[in-house]
Amino acid sequence: TLLLKPIVVMGHLLGGFATFGLLVLLALRSAPRRPPATDGRWRTAAAAGLLILALQIALGGWTSSNYAALACLDFPTCQGSWAPDMDFDEAFVMWRGLGVNYEYGVLEHPARTAIHVTHRIGALITFLFLGWLVIAILRAGGPLVGAALLVGGLLLLQVGLGIGNVLLHLPLTVATAHNGVAALLLVSLIYLNYRLWRQPY
Repeated sequence: TLLLKPIVVMGHLLGGFATFGLLVLLALRSAPRRPPATDGRWRTAAAAGLLILALQIALGGWTSSNYAALACLDFPTCQGSWAPDMDFDEAFVMWRGLGVNYEYGVLEHPARTAIHVTHRIGALITFLFLGWLVIAILRAGGPLVGAALLVGGLLLLQVGLGIGNVLLHLPLTVATAHNGVAALLLVSLIYLNYRLWRQPY
């Protein structure tokens, strides 16, 4: 991985998620077809939700590959402050040349804090948007209720695991579960989009 270069590590993670998502989509397209969802009003919102989640997963990969997960050890504040010292100029430099060993990270603490806080903000945006989408579908009723419940349940679990990572100081089991549930949340949104966008027979 080029001495654990963050952009390469993140790309490896996103490639794995994309492969998993495409395999699930292939399985859905190969399975016996359910009746299509007749209400297409949520199509654009569901597609936007999938994009927002993909960006948040990328932020999570950037946080992990830059060893920024432990930059904040409290919640909901960071380092006891709502506005800790952060360095955004250094936090999102994608390429720093060859020959640098990135094991344990090379960024100073303010840059890692900026990455961590950005991931938290992304999590809040993702939670609010997907939460709104789930509640809207549940209120409308119909054949998408089951898919919406799946997305909502995984969303709540993922938020809980993210907070647990901070408060428990990144135990391996919780960190692994956080990655795994992110993948499940991704495919649940792929399933919801599939139900919404699939054409009739």
